[in-house]
Amino acid sequence: MADKIDKEMAALAKAMLHPAGKNPYYLNGKALYNMQDLVNNLDDFTGNEGAWVAEWLNYLGDEDVATRIQTWPDDFKQIVIARCNKLKEYHTCDKCE
Repeated sequence: MADKIDKEMAALAKAMLHPAGKNPYYLNGKALYNMQDLVNNLDDFTGNEGAWVAEWLNYLGDEDVATRIQTWPDDFKQIVIARCNKLKEYHTCDKCE
């Protein structure tokens, strides 16, 4: 069971940190291509974009985090940071911070 979860999380991490063939999220004219880009630019969000961020993360493949953000939109920044850190536990590469 743990192996299955690890494989699923590794696949999700790859999809969220290196999304292939997915459109970026645009914030103030700047393209954010993956979850790390999102984390790196969280200070640029005014706080009311949680619903849009949730839709984009769902589009990239993380339905679970999208649901959490939809449930607690005011906490979307903390939710995104926590999820990104968790995904990094399952995916490492030279390009990832």
